[in-house]
Amino acid sequence: MAVELDHVTYSYNVNDAYRVDAIKDLSLHIEEGTFVALVGHNGSGKSTLAKLLNGLLLPTSGEVKIFGNSTLDVDKIYDIRKSVGMVFQNPDNQMIASIVEDDIAFGPENLGIERSEIERRVEWALSKVGMLDYRKNTPFKMSGGQKQRLAIAGVLAILPKILVLDESTAMLDPKGRSEVLKVAHELNKQDGITVIHITHFMEEALNADRLIVLDNGKIAFDDTPEEVFKRYDELKAIKLTVPWETQLAISLKKVGIDVGEGIVKDEELTDRICQLL
Repeated sequence: MAVELDHVTYSYNVNDAYRVDAIKDLSLHIEEGTFVALVGHNGSGKSTLAKLLNGLLLPTSGEVKIFGNSTLDVDKIYDIRKSVGMVFQNPDNQMIASIVEDDIAFGPENLGIERSEIERRVEWALSKVGMLDYRKNTPFKMSGGQKQRLAIAGVLAILPKILVLDESTAMLDPKGRSEVLKVAHELNKQDGITVIHITHFMEEALNADRLIVLDNGKIAFDDTPEEVFKRYDELKAIKLTVPWETQLAISLKKVGIDVGEGIVKDEELTDRICQLL
């Protein structure tokens, strides 16, 4: 099992007399090689959960295990952080060097990897995100999508088994978001990397193997995107929307045009409408 959370609670201490539980008695298993989308409204606990996965935060109670290693075990935290690569919201905050290939090499260099292996990893990681031709460029003049792809390449260079994208598309335009998602899905399907994609864009969850919805630190729904998006009214009650395709299908049903439930893709909606015609 790639990820195991066993009755995990994480509390932020506001002051000596008051604390807030961001994650509440949460249990969760994620199998290796899956693509999981994690959504929830602001304050639902998404980013806190992400930081618990590689030991940036330690649970107040319960236990987090990555490939069987507990984040509470100080002797294992180094291995855990090599296994779980984190890409955060703002790509500019993740850039270190003024030349692309030097930036990608930073992680392996700090792991004490030999120079020849570092060079191999840099070339491999940049090729994986489609940025090999930019290896001599400066990252600070690139688009947001390109920068975020470089951030992913920097993580890939340490050869993680799990890639956590923590709101990594939030600051990007639609083109940049598409670029990052394409890379993430290719890494999952072609290289078997477990991807945990944390987002507030519901449409980005469409092609996930599994969709987990957090609400106030607890799991509200955990199923395929198709099954979760059938729960339109329940999602609306916790301040979440559904993809526009699903919303349109629901609106059509209200005026007597029943195209069926669980519509999440435009091609599927188009086929259903054509069948009715």
